[in-house]
Amino acid sequence: MSILFALLGAFSQALTSVLQKLANVAGSDKKRSGWETTMFLIRQPIWLMGMVCMGGTFIFTALALYFGTLASVQPILVTELIFTLALRALWLHDRIASRTWGAAGLLCAGLFGFLVVAHPEEGHGRPTAAAWAVALGSRGLVIVALLVLSRWGSPARRAALLGAAAALVWAIDAAFVKAATEVLAHKGWSGLFEHWQIYAVVASGVLGTVLLEAAFAAGPLAASQSALLIVDPLASIAIGIELFGEQLRSSPGAIVLQVLFLGGMFAGVVLLSRWAPPEMEARAKRSPRTVAAGGSPDLATDTT
Repeated sequence: MSILFALLGAFSQALTSVLQKLANVAGSDKKRSGWETTMFLIRQPIWLMGMVCMGGTFIFTALALYFGTLASVQPILVTELIFTLALRALWLHDRIASRTWGAAGLLCAGLFGFLVVAHPEEGHGRPTAAAWAVALGSRGLVIVALLVLSRWGSPARRAALLGAAAALVWAIDAAFVKAATEVLAHKGWSGLFEHWQIYAVVASGVLGTVLLEAAFAAGPLAASQSALLIVDPLASIAIGIELFGEQLRSSPGAIVLQVLFLGGMFAGVVLLSRWAPPEMEARAKRSPRTVAAGGSPDLATDTT
């Protein structure tokens, strides 16, 4: 159940990204103020569908975390990259280079190998207040350090550091979500809003979104996306072990294989981030044709 819901969450997030990107491209033909752009998007069915999918992402991910471990769910969510690639190939008819599919295969092989070898198992599931304080305090210091360091350097370096900071926040947010699902299961909806976990989910979600947008704006997408999708699983695995007592196979051979498989998965993430097709907006500006149904610019003209 955990793996199924995690995959559904990854697919839903990929669908959200494509739908919202299409809506933004459709509205890029005219110059609008921020408010006008917002009102335009709200009236677009494709953008609203994207928002529905975004809600589905949260629900599926929460269910996955309730049934499973942080150490298994968060790495599986990286498959969002592959689902996005498949949607662009099957739906938007983008031509995907062979090397890009090869990177996707490397990511899948690394993820599958890690999950099989590590075999993450549930722990006690109820962190103490002291454990929360140590986990949040230590990660908070790292996040602050990353934010300070991100003020200098090349755009790629700044984007990567901000992406890493956002990843740490999202890993913490996933821990809050898992804790909130436990409260919901035992206390019900009324009890959920009487506990701090649900408010921590909202606060960390907002902070993570702000940092993620800052990372995207600071430099190349490949830098921020790679940092985000590498640091998030690693941080989540560590938090799952530290806070929830999750267990991975710890024999020397198993540890070596886990490191190798994670390395393969992360190599796939980096290569996919570099070799994915060009951004939709850039290609749309070079294409005069539009799709009659939605008025969106033709997105199937360029290749990697």
